[in-house]
Amino acid sequence: MKFVGVREFKQDAVKYLNEGDEIVVMKRKKPIARLVPIPEKTAEMLVLEIGRIFNEAGITEKEALKALDLARKEIYG
Repeated sequence: MKFVGVREFKQDAVKYLNEGDEIVVMKRKKPIARLVPIPEKTAEMLVLEIGRIFNEAGITEKEALKALDLARKEIYG
């Protein structure tokens, strides 16, 4: 875990994010944010990837939920 000031984080954000460690961003010696890497091949990563694909395709949350509901009805009756 790394503790980094806001200014330092802004200047070197890419470097810190590429390191893959947990980062705590500090402002005036107080923590204001915690960035945690998302492990590969987890349910969380899958859901985020699906959300990204839907977003790029212009599919709204309402449309995605409707499609999921239709698929659920098709599978389970």
